[in-house]
Amino acid sequence: MKLIVSLLLLAFVSSFQINSVNQGHRILVHEESEVNTTFHVQPKFYGKYSGRKEGFLLLNEDGSGIYKYDYSFKNQGCDVQEIRIKWGFIVDESGKTVRFERPYGYSYPIIYESTTEDGFKGCTRGSLVDYLLVYKSGKITVSSSDDWVHE
Repeated sequence: MKLIVSLLLLAFVSSFQINSVNQGHRILVHEESEVNTTFHVQPKFYGKYSGRKEGFLLLNEDGSGIYKYDYSFKNQGCDVQEIRIKWGFIVDESGKTVRFERPYGYSYPIIYESTTEDGFKGCTRGSLVDYLLVYKSGKITVSSSDDWVHE
């Protein structure tokens, strides 16, 4: 009996440790490929990105969010206003967030995956790869918009 209790306790502790290590990591699908991502990132990335028009990007700490085009690509049967998403920064084989050094600072590739039937590019795509651009000044913008800035 003690052996069974010990094994159950060990299994519980092991699963907790595995979940702690992988917290925020998940696989998102882009163009039929599975991509390792994380939404466990620096707090500076969470929040709303917006500009002069009505569109915006909202990244929540739990990996959910909303993407709303400034101008929607309306196809017949696709009148999407806001796309509910799950999102993640792309991570490399060692689990580190991918970033590219640029003259202005860094660009971080991010995937948005629609959680509803509504999708990107006139409801023709279930996901979108984008980049968050972090400038040396600390300003953060979204590459798919001409003016979305972190609020």
